[in-house]
Amino acid sequence: ARERERERERERKKLTTAIMTAAAATTILSKPTLRYFMFPGRCYAARVALYNAFGKEGWVDERIGWGKYKKLKEEENGLVMGQLPELRVPGNNSIGNTNGNGFITVTQSHAIARWAARQNSSSSSNYNLYPEGTDNANSNTLLSCLIIDEAMALTDSIIALAPKPDLVPDDDERLQKRKDYSAPNAGYLYKGMKVLENRLLEEQASGPFLLGHQLSIGDLYIKKPLVDMILDEQFEGVPPDYLEEHFPLLLNLSREVEQHDLVVDYLTQYKN
Repeated sequence: ARERERERERERKKLTTAIMTAAAATTILSKPTLRYFMFPGRCYAARVALYNAFGKEGWVDERIGWGKYKKLKEEENGLVMGQLPELRVPGNNSIGNTNGNGFITVTQSHAIARWAARQNSSSSSNYNLYPEGTDNANSNTLLSCLIIDEAMALTDSIIALAPKPDLVPDDDERLQKRKDYSAPNAGYLYKGMKVLENRLLEEQASGPFLLGHQLSIGDLYIKKPLVDMILDEQFEGVPPDYLEEHFPLLLNLSREVEQHDLVVDYLTQYKN
């Protein structure tokens, strides 16, 4: 009799766990869900944009540790591309393209950030982080979008093309290559950041951002992962004073982004 009672208790616990798991999944997938690592990285812009559009409760910020990430990579349907980020969007969308679970999974940080920045918010206090409108006649809007897209893509290429330990394992050789990479007037890092610096110079009279006074996802993307990586001494071979010496406007952009009302509000809710 005792054994039967213990067996019934085990079955009750299994049923309770299954119900709670299903309820949690339903709650998560009823909202846009961003899956990314604990650190800001390439999803700083996306997270701020999602908060701007949906507030604290309208989306799920699923932060994944290294252990869980490795497990997800090993699971058959764990990660679409075997990497992060991923955005899971409820499947009631115009294209109706879901995986059978009622949501569509989207990869790539640029696409996610742009989608989040384009969402309408019920709050009148939200910011326009990506210019609205696709009319070909609206050349200013299209040009603004082009500048933002260039900044995000250029930031990614600057980071991706930097010599890394897996490709250049010898420390001395890699450090020399990274010095060449950041060399004034010659290195790819310098040339790319010079393009971004000049974009800010063009708008300096109207404000500190790519679009002058208007904050965009491009500015957020420049701050993290690029400028702050150098400031935090996480960009090997490039000291923090490199920014002040060569790119003062990019350094100022990072500071202005951090002081922007939206970012200040975001950081009170999400401690990065």
